[in-house]
Amino acid sequence: MAVEVGRTSSMSRNRFMVAVFGGVSTVIGIFYVGVLVRYLYPKSSSTPPLKVPLSEQGVTDPSTLATLPFKNGVTAAFNYPTVPDKSVVVGVFVEKKDAAGTLTEDNVRVVEQTCTHLGCPVAWVDTDNRFECPCHGSQFNRDGSVYRGPAADPLYEHDFELKSGSITILGRK
Repeated sequence: MAVEVGRTSSMSRNRFMVAVFGGVSTVIGIFYVGVLVRYLYPKSSSTPPLKVPLSEQGVTDPSTLATLPFKNGVTAAFNYPTVPDKSVVVGVFVEKKDAAGTLTEDNVRVVEQTCTHLGCPVAWVDTDNRFECPCHGSQFNRDGSVYRGPAADPLYEHDFELKSGSITILGRK
């Protein structure tokens, strides 16, 4: 005849392990859902405006104070900080839509240097009259539209204000 000894706990080892595994899984799941939500809805950072001198000769690079002349209507790229602490920057070009035209809001465009294929910095090639990506060969027309892929989307443009002798870049459109 078997004698049963009284138990002090009503939870078996099996149930305890299931509870621990379930709790740990729940914590990990909540963490990953939080990461996913943070990725899909990032903090909106207001892009700080950047005011740089602009003349018919070119634009003044704010970091080196050197004048970047227009070559066939496009200046060399310079850095534009996109967050208030200036830890994230993108390169931008200032372009005259009509290379021989004057500096008016209708004739100026601010184009981001980032290729829309995989994010490499594009270069302005004035002999070809287009932006070219050295990484995978994408080419973009003066207006930023795709001339030759693999990029499928045009180059990003930035909003700006043009006032007596300076351009204020306001952020990506």
